[in-house]
Amino acid sequence: MMSTIRRLLRRLLGRDPLSRLRANGLITGRNFFMQDSCLIDASHCWHIRIGDDVTLGPRVTLLAHDASMRQALGKVRLGRLEIGSRVFIGAGAIVLPGIRIGDDCIIGAGSVVSADIPAGSLAFGNPARVMGSTADYLERQRQLMAGSPVFDERYTLRGGVTTAMKEEMNRQMQNGPAFID
Repeated sequence: MMSTIRRLLRRLLGRDPLSRLRANGLITGRNFFMQDSCLIDASHCWHIRIGDDVTLGPRVTLLAHDASMRQALGKVRLGRLEIGSRVFIGAGAIVLPGIRIGDDCIIGAGSVVSADIPAGSLAFGNPARVMGSTADYLERQRQLMAGSPVFDERYTLRGGVTTAMKEEMNRQMQNGPAFID
């Protein structure tokens, strides 16, 4: 709830970094969501295009420039960064300049994406590598979900989760993961 209030205040006060990035040329599709502490390359944001239904986990970094050779060669390398639709990029991932991530991809937390990721891929690691298909991963999760506890919106901070509910969740997760609606 506090992060929602903070985002609203930043927008009302003209301090919303996403609004500034869009005003400077960042293109984002419908239903774009980025969690707290994401860094989108403000100095070259007009080279970044993000599709529909994209979520960036906390602390994701999207770069459109590489200044590593500036001192030695006097130049900064630029590259377009394109993220397709229906993409999830996990917490702490870094996407380097010149990369294309196709539609329907999941990029694992902490990954460093230094090569293109084809549509429909599950990729993770440093450097990120395709480890399977998004469809196969989601099917495995559906099967796991069938025998796991599932909690509703009441079990979130915005839903008013209580101490007793938190303890219940932890008890039910002693033997494996749970899911939340």
